[in-house]
Amino acid sequence: VPLFEVYSPSLTLHYYTISESNVTTYIPGDTASFLGVAALIFPYSETSTVPLFSLRNPGTASAYFYTTNATERDQALASGWESGTTTGYIYPSQICGSVPLYRLHLVAANTDYMYTTSTTARDNAIVNQGFTYEGIAGYVMQLLTGK
Repeated sequence: VPLFEVYSPSLTLHYYTISESNVTTYIPGDTASFLGVAALIFPYSETSTVPLFSLRNPGTASAYFYTTNATERDQALASGWESGTTTGYIYPSQICGSVPLYRLHLVAANTDYMYTTSTTARDNAIVNQGFTYEGIAGYVMQLLTGK
């Protein structure tokens, strides 16, 4: 299923969901923009997939963070992040023609995490937007558009 990407410039945050209704309702009254489909993921557990955990930090303008690592999730919970729903399921390693889902963090604002399969978008976020590359969050199915 599509993993939709929404961006709120007023809150400086990206939000990711597989729910079409969340695309327009997650920040009522905000000027959030639908950026498109960030990746293709599984809505349910499939062979060799792991959960993509969603966490929200209410102390930093409701920043959202996604990880497949249970230890990393637990550390975030211990430092004040709130557990969200499981966003979907992705591969922990490259399999079946999957591609990397890159994770970037806007450290200066400490509020935004960005996820992309595009090396161009990843590199642009690092060079022009101040993001720090944190590695590969997991592996997802290739988008036909190459985003």
